[in-house]
Amino acid sequence: MENVYIRRIQKTGRSTYIVSLPREWVEKAGLKKFDAVKIVPFASGLLILGRNGEGRGETTINASGYEKPDELVRLFFSEYLYGYDRIRVTFSAHSPQIVSVLKDRVRRWLVGVEIIGETTSELLAQVLPVSDTLPVRSSLERMGSITHHMLQDAVTAVTNLDRELAEDVIRRDDEVDRFYHFVTRQLNIAVRDYSMLQSLKLSDPSECINYVLAGKSIERAADHAVTISKRALSTEHRKKIDRKINEISDSVFALFKSSLQALLDTDISKANHVLSSIETLSSEIEHFNTMPRKGEELEERTTYLIVMNSIRRVSEYAADISEAAINIASRKLAP
Repeated sequence: MENVYIRRIQKTGRSTYIVSLPREWVEKAGLKKFDAVKIVPFASGLLILGRNGEGRGETTINASGYEKPDELVRLFFSEYLYGYDRIRVTFSAHSPQIVSVLKDRVRRWLVGVEIIGETTSELLAQVLPVSDTLPVRSSLERMGSITHHMLQDAVTAVTNLDRELAEDVIRRDDEVDRFYHFVTRQLNIAVRDYSMLQSLKLSDPSECINYVLAGKSIERAADHAVTISKRALSTEHRKKIDRKINEISDSVFALFKSSLQALLDTDISKANHVLSSIETLSSEIEHFNTMPRKGEELEERTTYLIVMNSIRRVSEYAADISEAAINIASRKLAP
């Protein structure tokens, strides 16, 4: 546990108040005489920070211990999400396949990463600074819009066996993943450097965890759009899908969209409406799933179950987003 320091406020001159800084803290922060520190005001008081606004510097990953490309990709992503400015990957032997997979995943799923150096023994990536031109709420709004249209198009694709549309939905999932990783990185940095909250247009550190949870719910909803689309690519049944699926999906996706709006507007009333409506829809979905159908073939039944399970999960994610909206809004209303 960190030490707690008590300091008395002193006054110098007519209007300047000063507080001394603990020597241990100054040395640990790497500060010296005449260095500048940040003083960030919040409703709960003042927060004094060191020079951590300069970023997390560089980290090195030794790739020799990872035989599978996915293992190295996961570790690289972890360092990106943590907030490092530069990520260096070293190789004990030339590994063109692993490098190719890593570069492809970085290009598809990460924002602001440039490969600035590459040899047979190492790869160096530079992560561009967090920009206030794309704050968290704007990123989540874009994520939510893409996901909402993916869900609608996925059901259309499986209903009409439109393979071209299904493939397009699957491609769009990369864009949602890029935004999700970007938002998570921004919020991880903001948790450690509260001055970033202002740049990201957030008012309180407690918002970070709720926005991370909301972002994850949006990303998972997009994954279920992919699941439905893959069923459209794999199934061969030609019977027209029960119109009830379209009716239920329309209702769920409308609630998903409303939950996003409740989050962006920090609207407790709208969030509660979504939660109440989802409770009603849940029983309707359960009834539909267990309802017997005459002449139903195995493949047709499998399609129903896959699609309806994904729709049910999307309704749960809409509930999670609504709860995050209530948590954020309640803090804004607190005295």
